[in-house]
Amino acid sequence: MQILAPVAPNTRFVATLVAPRVEIAAHRGYHDGTAPYENTIDAFRRAMQVGADLVETDIHRTADGILVLYHDKSINGRSIAATRYADLPLLPTGQRMNTLEELIDLKVAAGGATKLLLETKTRGFEAQLVQMLRARLQPGQYELMSFDLDSVRALRELAPDSKVGVLFGLVPDWQSGTWPISGAAMVDKARKLGVDFVAIDKWIASGDRIGALAKAGFDVAIWTVDKQSHLSKFLGDPRVSRIITDRPDVALDLRDRRPAVAGAQAAAWWQDAVAA
Repeated sequence: MQILAPVAPNTRFVATLVAPRVEIAAHRGYHDGTAPYENTIDAFRRAMQVGADLVETDIHRTADGILVLYHDKSINGRSIAATRYADLPLLPTGQRMNTLEELIDLKVAAGGATKLLLETKTRGFEAQLVQMLRARLQPGQYELMSFDLDSVRALRELAPDSKVGVLFGLVPDWQSGTWPISGAAMVDKARKLGVDFVAIDKWIASGDRIGALAKAGFDVAIWTVDKQSHLSKFLGDPRVSRIITDRPDVALDLRDRRPAVAGAQAAAWWQDAVAA
């Protein structure tokens, strides 16, 4: 996008390019592994306080139909899907596993611009998830994604007015037999699913994959980017629209120190800033 900006008072205007603003998503909230623990309300509140654009979390459903915020399918050997919420083991910090309802409560109370980025870890509860969100939040206040293509299809149908994405990582593409999945295959799947964005593991986020997705018109998210050198690399790539990170504080600081314009001068500034 071009804007006209004055170079000095009473002089002619020159065209400059505004650098794209990369969104920063706090991976499982903003946590250090102990206090606050990942995927807890304390971690999400902290992420909102530091100004993350999104807070990312994982969703499972318990045996009695409670949607909980946790990454793995089991905790202390107990399957979440086969266990009632009240019977789930406590987190290592002694806390009870938080629920989606509690996260929605936090979002409603906190207000602000931070969106929820919710990943379904298993399929089958998409309708319940979307119903809970739509009851209290606006469609633009949350986004949905999954590795499971059937879950993505369901989310796309149930939430046509919210952003929906698909995840790809370091796993074989069992449909074609290739490993890892190619940029062309990602584009093909994303088009068939009708998603708005594609999130890919940083270890397969090669230039050709990012380029193929961006050229096809998809927003590109990279996960989980924590090292400053990796953050700098993806923040400097205009094809990347979102970074998912355990270090939202560092990512936000790096992003917000970027120059306002693109071009040779901005590129030189960015190299100096990264080296500092």
